[in-house]
Amino acid sequence: MRWRRVAGDVFLASVIVLSGNLEPGAKGHDVEPRWRPDVLVVNLVAIAVLLLSRRYPRAALGALLGLTVLTVPLGLYNIGTVTAVAVAVYVVSTRTDRRTATLLTIGVALLVTGLALAVGVAGPQFLLVVCLGGALGDAIRTQQAAMAAVTERAERAERTREAVARQRVAEERLAIARDLHDVVAHQIAVINLHAGVAAGAVRTRPDDAERALATIRQASRTVLSEIGDLLATLREPGAAAAVGLAHLDDVVRGLAADGLQVTVRRDGDLDALPSAVDVVALRVVQEALTNAHKHGADRHAHVRLQHHDQTLTVTVTNACAPQTTGPGTRHGLLGMAERVESVRGTLTAGPTSGTWTVRATLPTATSDVEEPAT
Repeated sequence: MRWRRVAGDVFLASVIVLSGNLEPGAKGHDVEPRWRPDVLVVNLVAIAVLLLSRRYPRAALGALLGLTVLTVPLGLYNIGTVTAVAVAVYVVSTRTDRRTATLLTIGVALLVTGLALAVGVAGPQFLLVVCLGGALGDAIRTQQAAMAAVTERAERAERTREAVARQRVAEERLAIARDLHDVVAHQIAVINLHAGVAAGAVRTRPDDAERALATIRQASRTVLSEIGDLLATLREPGAAAAVGLAHLDDVVRGLAADGLQVTVRRDGDLDALPSAVDVVALRVVQEALTNAHKHGADRHAHVRLQHHDQTLTVTVTNACAPQTTGPGTRHGLLGMAERVESVRGTLTAGPTSGTWTVRATLPTATSDVEEPAT
């Protein structure tokens, strides 16, 4: 890139020096070369000033205009100096707005034309040289602005793609965390509970210890099977069938075997729910019942499912201690809230008069539902 600039400067200097020694005739028709040392010196000074235009374009243009005016009383006015002025106009035009560049070009063109008429030579060529410099500068500036805009749009699009990719990764991580919690939390709680029972009864009540170990074995098999289904879904979405409220009775029976008595009340048609809502409803009930089993004040919980006016309301209640402010680490509640939000529903959870209530309101109109990760 540097050698190109040097070559361009050498070519420009040659044009200015040579054109400065072309003397137009009295009416601008005849052109004959003449080599005058004083004209050569003036043009070399113009070249030296022009070399500064890359860093100081406006100052260089002002100096060249002053030099051009000075050549009139000295009888050294020539096309070479005017060419240097035109190049300076070009440089300034590439670095300013169109209105300023246009006004500057017109002003400089009128000035050099007036100086040409003052020394008694035809002025059109001087006018055209300056106008050409301004026009080229404006064209280059416009092209550079267009290229900069294209580059900026491309960079913005790339940043947007990266942001979307990061967002998708974060959403996938949240979905995996929710699924792992849903699959593992309850069974691990069952294993932990019965491991404690087995440890306390192994010496004095071997029958109870044996039943506890059998429950642990069954819970382990269940969690391994569910983790396998989850991994299959992660490797190939849709490989495992989504679970919904049709599996609620299985969840209730499993909890009953672990000591939690659950009553279920169903109102409305629950067979034609959107698959996304069906999955979320079951996961909400499953998590709420798991919390009731782990943190409830007694061994009872109540589930109510109401489907009316394109809205499914899921309510799970259980007794809790008066000082209860929230169960466990609240990861389960956070996961429930995220699932409910994924289908544009709302979730409330908290204690009221000794009862912990989880209530999810889920829209069932197809247009309102987004498919969540199962």
